[in-house]
Amino acid sequence: MKIAVFGGAFNPVHNGHINLAKKYIELLNPDKMLIIPTANPPHRENNNFVADYHRFNMLRLAFENEKNIEISDIEFKIEGKSYTCNTVCEIEKQYENADIYLIVGEDQFLYFDKWYNWQKLLQKVTLCTAERNKDKACKMRAFAANVLKTDKYILADFDPVVVSSSEIREKLYNNESVDRLIPEKVLNYINENELYGRENK
Repeated sequence: MKIAVFGGAFNPVHNGHINLAKKYIELLNPDKMLIIPTANPPHRENNNFVADYHRFNMLRLAFENEKNIEISDIEFKIEGKSYTCNTVCEIEKQYENADIYLIVGEDQFLYFDKWYNWQKLLQKVTLCTAERNKDKACKMRAFAANVLKTDKYILADFDPVVVSSSEIREKLYNNESVDRLIPEKVLNYINENELYGRENK
């Protein structure tokens, strides 16, 4: 069984996330993609996160028509910091003998040797990232060979996500349009629940 793992804050989920998930499904053809909102990221504060259940619900709305995609609350159930290695260990318990493909951003890929238990994690997953710029792609391949010392990675040539959740949060707070940035159902949920400074707007 092939499992693709796509984690992130998703605060909120936006069209860039959705398009990226679809591209990786097309590339990897997994039996299932797990989309995992992080609970307690180790390298940054989560003070700006809306409640876990809100991020989970927005993800379910964003991907409700996508087959083979499951929104997972696995990190909400793990105590302490949300280390990817621990999350993958939990996934292995649920899907024995699965081939796990871990989707990461370009910056995360080049920082992978600083991750908690990265060597153990690398034994469990195939890293997947994307970079269309040839010079950056060469740098990433050199990093994989010389630092990570692995060929267990996939470097796709499609564009990475250019939309940022922080940009969307700012627009929402300032009552600016985000119609082209997030799905309508997600925006309706944000407004109905008065998230990201949408109170009385």
